[in-house]
Amino acid sequence: MKNQISQHSLSLVCVAAIVLLAPNAALAAGGTSIVATEGQAAHVSKAWPEGVAELVNDPVRTTGWNSWFTEWPNDVNQYAMEIKSTDDLNRLIRKLAAVESDLLQIRLSDLAEPKGLGWVTSVPEGNDIPVIFSIGDQERIDQWYAHVRQPFGVMEFVAAPVAVPPTLTLFVQNEAVKLDELEIPEGISVTFGYVPTVFHKSNTTLEQAREEEAAKQEEKAAIALDVKGLDEAKLQAFVAIQAFLKTRDKETAAATPTDDE
Repeated sequence: MKNQISQHSLSLVCVAAIVLLAPNAALAAGGTSIVATEGQAAHVSKAWPEGVAELVNDPVRTTGWNSWFTEWPNDVNQYAMEIKSTDDLNRLIRKLAAVESDLLQIRLSDLAEPKGLGWVTSVPEGNDIPVIFSIGDQERIDQWYAHVRQPFGVMEFVAAPVAVPPTLTLFVQNEAVKLDELEIPEGISVTFGYVPTVFHKSNTTLEQAREEEAAKQEEKAAIALDVKGLDEAKLQAFVAIQAFLKTRDKETAAATPTDDE
């Protein structure tokens, strides 16, 4: 199929590895594991929330990847969703809404397709993938955190990192994604952003300091992005995302009962 990444291309990604000086002065390496292939049922972790199995084994799911790096929990899996229609996409969104998780995400990217999927993992240019499903594993993170060195290199954790929640990233420039036809139920967080790759929340002292500084600013700010230098296609996608999010905010506010109701 047009959107399917060739095994040759994947093998090039899988053998890719980087070697650098780790915090304990030992050599570390990274790579990519293939966790799902088109037409074959994908493994479903027992640690994932109920309902995730229906998403990762939807008929439009093709390849799945896990990007790993030594000494990290490497808990995030990414799955390509090769949708053909808005019906396909809305079916995925309904399945996301049915997952039993406190946080469910849809991220809207102003790109046409993904590239980097974590650490050393990337997909070839021209892959035309319109949707990526991402999910982390909190149990694996907790096990890793129980034995991780403190501090971990230059990072100092104040608590265990929080795993990436069930997340659909939609690439708005892709012809298969039509914002004005999406049906997104309440309970799903919709934001501007790219594919999540490591943690949802790292819980480091640096992150904590940044959050404290941000708290001094407005509680809710519009998407901040310097549009200077963007090409026309990315600019149009960004404007469409902004309009979509504003409309969704108004609809959510209108649907929220007041104290008098």
